[in-house]
Order: sequence, then structure tokens, then C-alpha cells
Amino acid sequence: METVKVSRGKHFLKKGDRLKGLYIILQGSVRAVLENDEFDMEAGSIIGMLESLSGTYMCNYVANTDCVLYAFPYNSTEDYKKIFAEEEKYVAVFAMGAMHQTSMLMRRYMLSGRKCQEYYRFLMGSYRAYQKLCKDMELPEKQFPAMDSVGPVSLPEQIAPWTREYYERMSGLSLKAMDQHLARDYVLGTGAVFNAVVWMRKTMELISVLKGYLKTNKELLLSAEGTNLFQMYFELAKKAAAFGRDIEPIQGKISELMDFAAKSGLFSEQMMNAGFAEYKGFDFSQLVRSSSGESEDEAVEPYEEGIDYLTQILEYSGCEEKRKESFRNSLNEYKNLPDILATTDDVRKLRRKITDDFYHIYELVFFRSLEGGYMPTSVKMFLNFGFMDEELAGTDNTRSLFEIAGRIRRCRAENVFTIYEWLLSVYRGENEPSRNEFDMDYTGHLNEQKKTGNITADQVPLLAKDNKAKVRFELQNMFVSTNRATYGKISTFCPILYKDDIIGTPENMLVTAEKANGAMDEIRKIDFSLFFREVGFSDPEHEVNMEMIQKEVLPNIILMPNAGSKAMMWQETAGIKKDTRARFIFPILTVADVGELMVEVCGRFRWEMCRKIQGVRWNDITEASLTSEYNDYIQYYRKNHDLSADAKEKVKNALYKSKNNFREVFVKDYQSWIRYESKGSFRLNKVSRDIIFRYCPFNKTIRAELKVNPMYREMFEKYEILKDRKARHMILWYDRYQKKGGVITEELQANKDFYDM
Repeated sequence: METVKVSRGKHFLKKGDRLKGLYIILQGSVRAVLENDEFDMEAGSIIGMLESLSGTYMCNYVANTDCVLYAFPYNSTEDYKKIFAEEEKYVAVFAMGAMHQTSMLMRRYMLSGRKCQEYYRFLMGSYRAYQKLCKDMELPEKQFPAMDSVGPVSLPEQIAPWTREYYERMSGLSLKAMDQHLARDYVLGTGAVFNAVVWMRKTMELISVLKGYLKTNKELLLSAEGTNLFQMYFELAKKAAAFGRDIEPIQGKISELMDFAAKSGLFSEQMMNAGFAEYKGFDFSQLVRSSSGESEDEAVEPYEEGIDYLTQILEYSGCEEKRKESFRNSLNEYKNLPDILATTDDVRKLRRKITDDFYHIYELVFFRSLEGGYMPTSVKMFLNFGFMDEELAGTDNTRSLFEIAGRIRRCRAENVFTIYEWLLSVYRGENEPSRNEFDMDYTGHLNEQKKTGNITADQVPLLAKDNKAKVRFELQNMFVSTNRATYGKISTFCPILYKDDIIGTPENMLVTAEKANGAMDEIRKIDFSLFFREVGFSDPEHEVNMEMIQKEVLPNIILMPNAGSKAMMWQETAGIKKDTRARFIFPILTVADVGELMVEVCGRFRWEMCRKIQGVRWNDITEASLTSEYNDYIQYYRKNHDLSADAKEKVKNALYKSKNNFREVFVKDYQSWIRYESKGSFRLNKVSRDIIFRYCPFNKTIRAELKVNPMYREMFEKYEILKDRKARHMILWYDRYQKKGGVITEELQANKDFYDM
């Protein structure tokens, strides 16, 4: 045994050479290079173990850094016995190294498998989208026979999940635990090593198959010559432009294809540059026969390399020169930090300064945009995504965001707003400002300012009508609070978009209006009464003084300019009236599942809406309501005879995880209610299930499917009796109303339909 030092970059072991030793990496990192793959081996890894059965090196080993290795002579399998006999602790050391390397290779196998699956899905999805675009635009489809023969990757065998889990679990053991597990028995140690080696070699063979699949089929997507999907899309775009079609959908798919190719790692930079060069430089306007009809604010600028985005944004804002310079210096200091996510005092102070400047610039840019005129795409990216710097955001992400900004209308609907559109709606008087973090609305804020002497009594009515002042209130309160909260990592929050927060592509992370409303609709299909409120209806002319009817009021969804992981239920209503829209806050870019975020937000909405309706009696059990009954159930769960010991323990754990917040316990139960209980998968105890069903019942279809289950039958029967009673009352007064000349309006019809859900 001896200590060996290897300098950085040295190719010290070559593939095919006879195995002459085993090397434990004490310090540094070594790269193992194969024909179609390569991977890093860090400190603790053992070079040569992989080849200890074959006797020749399977890889070229190159030092990534200056390395220190501990070398053991090795000629045959019997040498393990000598190594272990010389120092018993090496039984655990070698076994641990074997477990780590096997687990690492199996993770690479899983990643390669997923990459093949993702590539196949993307390839086939893009081809089907191409065929649909041709059909929709009534343009000839280019035939691509190779696509008809390609299929998903096929492996001669697969590594069972239990095997992967076994090596993952074993690699997680401490050296002490491994030592105890093997009892320093060289037979057990040798067996553990060789068993791992067998799996290593098998795993590498499968990785080779997966890599071969990608290598063989990647040319279907992009190639230097011959037919490929990118070229087919490019040709289709030229045809569509020549015939006056809207080429935006084609360009959107081409952007996705280019993003995928860039992120996949399958193509060299040279290949992509050569393949995409003509498209990037092509002027489609020269082919257009008729106007596309796009509005000016949605016109897509051609992307250009080397734009100084920060300068464009700062110049547009009209910010004073001194502050511009200060901001640039702070931003450069931030970009040059050794650890941009550090939480030391100096870094926190720098972040606070950048954050304060960001919101100041945002306010200036917003009010400048009200003047009209040309707005650079960089400014749209800033307003909608918090983008300011290409280096911070990443070049590929910048390109993608540039294109998304030109099609930002996808993030707008009647009830869905980008933060910029939301602020515009406040400025136009279409929406009132949100309550601040102290639950104070704009009117309350003005009264508080008057009390503290910050404004005079004469200024209150003027400011109450000042829409610019309202926007400033929204910017300085709701915007600042929710932008930080929806980001998710509060301790490292900086409002400027950063590349490490973008996982995958911005296009895939984008929360469009379709995604947001689609997620909400999925919940409404289950919890049909979610957004229904009881409101009064009167028509004295036809002898209806006051009847309570159900009215559905969908929430407004506001998209904050960040790449975040959290969503918020900011307000359950827009004002005092309970038939005004709630306000849900989401990040505009997210790696989180939008559906899961929406379920959580809707759970909080259920709770807070009940609290608002009940007022001070929200937790008074004599006044039956969702919050009062849940509060009573959680508060006295230990004495509840309907709960088993196991159920009580689960409630105790739920309270602990929720930091004794009863609402958060309900929200977790509501998530289980929507995701699992609606499918007949029991996750709740008897008491919580009964309460939630009475206030958040399933729709008719789900009730019919679950009614056969005795766990639900009694609840459903009671519910149907109460519902039918209310429905009969409604039908009776509808009949009287119509006989008196009243007309069943859309509002009344919606109430009638409610009782049939």
C-alpha cells in the first residue's frame, strides 16, 4: 500500500490496460471516461473496483483536480482477502465505496432512462403538433417515414426498484454502521463488493443501451443534413407566412424545440448554431401577404444577441443617474458573490438594498408605461417576470422569456392577471387595492394615516379618488409582501430573476391563464360549492321580499413576477360584500404543480371565507359552521370517543407539523379530501371526514360512485335529505314568483342548477 499523488489533467489509467491496483481517492476528483458516457468519482470512491472481476480497465481515468490516492496492489480476487486481513476496517471501507459507486451508477441509469422517455415524448408530441398545425392551416404535410418506425426505448432487462432502493439505502449508511453490519468479516466484505461490481457492470451496460438510443434517434429532431423535425417546422413557417397565416403557433413550437435541444445535451453548440442560424436570421415579414391582425402591445420583436437589457430598463424608468449607478454597482457586487445564496449579514444587507431599488425602479417603470408609446420587450420582461440582467437569468432563459413576453396574453383572462395587468386595473378603477399585511384596506389605511398625522383630513377624500395613490399602496404593500412569499425561499429572496430558480425551461414553468383556470376547474368538479355564496334576492314588485340564493363568484388570480414555489390566498373577498371576488396569488413561473398549489389555496379560502361569514362567532360551537366544528374537533380530539388511539396520534402529529395552527390542519385534510377521498381512498378519520363533507360536499357524480361504500353512505343519505328539503323550498317560491309575473333570470337559473349538482 502506498500514497500516490496525481496532478490535475493527468490521464493516469487507460482503458484496456491490465488492472494493476485499486485506488481509494483520498482527496480530489477523477473523471471516468467511456465511449458514450463519463462520470466523476469523488473522495471515497475506489478506482479499479469496477474492473476487479475482468482484470482490465473499462474506462480512461483523468484527474479533474490534483488528487491524492491510496493504492493497493491487485491481481486477482484473492487479493481482497489480503487487503482485509491487513486492516480489518477496510472491509467496511471497500464495501462502502462499492455501495456508493453502485448507487451513483443506478442514479445515472434512472436519469438516462428518464431522458430517453422525455426525448421520445417530446419527439412524438412535436411530430403530432406539426401534423395538427398542417391540418389547421390547410397546408401540405411533409412526409417523414422515419417517425413511423421509431418507438420508445427498449431494454433487454431493467433494474428492479428494490435493487435501486437497496443500494441507495446501503450507500446512506455511516461507515460505523457498515462496519457493524459486516462485522469485519472479510467473506461478507468480499461478497458485498463483488455483488456490487456485478450490478455496476450490468448498470453500465444498460446505460450504454440508453445512450445508444439517444445517439441513434437524435437526428430525427435536428441534424446537419436530411429530414428532421426542426427543418420541417421551419419550412412550414415559411409556407404559412407566404399564405398569410398566423405563424405564431409554429414559432412557439420551434422555440420549444430549440429550448429542448439546448437543454437536452444531445447536440453540440456547433451543431445547434449551424442548424438554427438560418431560422434565427430569417425575415418572415418579407413573405407575409396579409396582416396578422396582432395588436401593437403583442407584437413580437425579433430576438437580438448582445442586448444590454439593464440599460434599456433603467433608461425607460427615468431613474436619476446617481441611483442608476448605485444600483449597477450593487448588482455587479451581487453577481460576483462567491455564494449568491449566502445568508450572512453583509449579503442580506446587499439583498435589501437591491430589493429596495428594484421596487423603486418598478414603480417608475409602471407609471412611465401609462404614458403610452413604444415599450421594449426588455421592459415587458421586467414588469412580468422580474427580469433585469441576462447574466443573472441565463442566456437561454433570457431568449425564452423574450419570446414569452411577446405572447404574454396567454397569462390573461377575465379573472387572471399578470401583476402588470392587475396594477393597470387598479389604476383604471376596475379593482380596488388589496388589503395590506395588517389586513387593512385602502380606506382604513387613509384613516390610519390621518390619525397619525401623516395626512390631513382634507387630503383623505382627495387620496380616496387618486388612482395613482391606490397603485402606490398596492405596490408598497400587497406586491412587496406576496412577491417575497410566493418565491418560497424567504431567507434568500431577491426580486431579480435568477437562473438557479428556473428548472427546465421558462415555457414549461409559465403559469398561463389556461393552466390556472384548468387547475381551479378540476377542484370545482369535485368540491362544486367551493365558490358559491349565499346572497339575498328580492323583487318586491313580484312579492319576493327576501330569499337566499346561491351565487358562484370565481376568484381573481394574480401572477407575481418571480420563479417561485408557493401560492397564497390573499383575500377571501375584495371588500365588505361577500359576493366579491377573492384574490389568489401565484408566481408567474413555477416548478411546483399548479394543481397542488391551487388545492392548498382553495383549502385556505374555504376556512377564511367561513370565518368572514361567521364573524366573531367563527369558533363558537353553538353556531354550527366549518370553522367552529373543526376548531372544536381539534381542540378536544383527545376526549373524542369516535377517534381511535391511532387517529388521535395522527391529529397530534398534524398539529405539531402545523405549529398548532388549526387552519393548516384543515388545509392538509382538505388536500387529502380533494386528492384522495374523492377517489374513494381513505385518508381522513371519521370525524374530520364527516365535518368536511357537510361543508365541502362532493358533486353528484362522485357521490353516486362512492355511495356503495359504507364509509360514505350514511353521510350521503343525510346530505340528500337536507338538500332535497332546500330544493323543495326553492321550487315552491320559484312557482309563486313566476305566477306573479317574475322571470327566472340567469342568476336564478344558476341557483336552481346548484341544487342539481
